[in-house]
Amino acid sequence: MYSGDSGVKNLSADNFEKGLQRYGIMLVEFYAPERAASLLRGVVTVAAVDADEHKSLGAQYDVKGFPTIKYIVETPTGKPKVVNYEGERSAQAIARWALEQSTRVVNNRLSGKKGGGKSAKSGGKSGGGDSFYEGTPVVVLDDSSFHKRLSESDAPFLVEFYAPWCGHCKALKPEFIAAADQLKGRVVLAAVDCTVSQQTCAEFGVQGYPTLKWFGVEDRDSPTEYQEGRTTADLVKFAQARWAATQPPPEAHEIADQYGWEKQCVGQEAGQAKQLCILAFLPHIMDSQAKGRNALLDILKEQAEHFKTRNFGFVWAEAGAQPGLEANFGVGGYGYPALVAFNPAKGKFSTLRVGFTAEGVREFLDAVRTGAERVEPISGSLAEAATTTPWDGQDVEVAEEEEFSLEELMGDDDKDEL
Repeated sequence: MYSGDSGVKNLSADNFEKGLQRYGIMLVEFYAPERAASLLRGVVTVAAVDADEHKSLGAQYDVKGFPTIKYIVETPTGKPKVVNYEGERSAQAIARWALEQSTRVVNNRLSGKKGGGKSAKSGGKSGGGDSFYEGTPVVVLDDSSFHKRLSESDAPFLVEFYAPWCGHCKALKPEFIAAADQLKGRVVLAAVDCTVSQQTCAEFGVQGYPTLKWFGVEDRDSPTEYQEGRTTADLVKFAQARWAATQPPPEAHEIADQYGWEKQCVGQEAGQAKQLCILAFLPHIMDSQAKGRNALLDILKEQAEHFKTRNFGFVWAEAGAQPGLEANFGVGGYGYPALVAFNPAKGKFSTLRVGFTAEGVREFLDAVRTGAERVEPISGSLAEAATTTPWDGQDVEVAEEEEFSLEELMGDDDKDEL
């Protein structure tokens, strides 16, 4: 399942209890990320359980889906304390969360509490302190981390200043978490507990709860107070509009290697994929020359501008340059230009079946977005992008064919031969 040098301990129903007794604290995934194991090596033991093979162990720890990550601490009573992880699926986020859990365990032990302290499920059902947004896509900030995190990030922040006992804050919580998940990769939604981080809340003039403020990339010291509705849709609409206003003109990116394919479409880590990838396969440059290709790219750019508040990626490849991807989407051999809308998370796509025009593509994408287009799964496993030489924006010279004489080809039948 995981190699011996990955840092991940492979566990089963036979050795799970022994592993917990040996290590005391484990971050267990049904399956676990190797990068997180590397980051946590020597600090927190990262282990993995094949819950398909060890169904009884999965049932014991209430595993209902994959991957599931749990922070498990041995206690003197013999019954381990378990905290579920429900945050961003990146190595950095998982490692940071595991360290926060370990710090809480150590602090509880220093204060004389038995075991690992409260085992509130991530999401903060205990309702107090750091656990309010613990393990969710919402970033928890305090007096010591607030300015550091904002200064190190190139993303805008929508920050909620709250108190755990506040009824309006509790009502906002699920809406704020859902918005954080939808805005991932564009806007960071963060939260500050004003009952703990009084200095930060006083600095920004917080007088009631919840108070939400927008910290743009260029105005970290002079945030704008959020005064819109408090539903997920309201939060997302506001943040998307602010984010989009600061973005450079959208581009349609050529797929020239796997890195670009991951960055612009499928994501380099779990949770980073675009909501929708608009992938165009354009005619070979010898067939269209620069003028024809640029006309098609202009159509893509126009749609990218129209949908730039959405987490869409617009990419293209020359006919035949990405045979693996063409096979995935049933494209190839003829019929260029072709265009598909691909959902990486679901592995499904829709195909443009009308002309490749601005109007046709716009109507197609609107239909895909509203669920009116027929979708189908990709063929086989998603291929990796081939490495190609990016287009230089120029025409390509077409070699002129040499003219030849028909007489030379056929011979001269009128001449006598010896």
